[in-house]
Amino acid sequence: MKKWIVVLAFLFLVGCGEQTLTVRSTLEGDSYLRNNLHTLTEEQFLSFASDNSHLGTDTYDALKQKLLEHEQTRYLLVGERIYRYSVQDELLYVADWVEENNVHKLDAVVFP
Repeated sequence: MKKWIVVLAFLFLVGCGEQTLTVRSTLEGDSYLRNNLHTLTEEQFLSFASDNSHLGTDTYDALKQKLLEHEQTRYLLVGERIYRYSVQDELLYVADWVEENNVHKLDAVVFP
């Protein structure tokens, strides 16, 4: 019985390995980016970009640097826009998200 559980768990994990993350809300997408920052590649970051966004290497590098410098943050969510602040009330970035085909995508990131 234990072998079957291990085999089923293995098959489940292997089957989910290449599936793209489906982001259902602005906060979920922002949280995913922050929580996976240490292992997030540029390619993975760009997979969150909307069709009309102009996100690139500079945005990826700047976002990663800001969040590595400020691991503790807070936010203000207004519609599909999230304002991310340091605990000292410094505005770190503003991110706009859009919904495309029932999936939230990152449209723009602005750094003050």
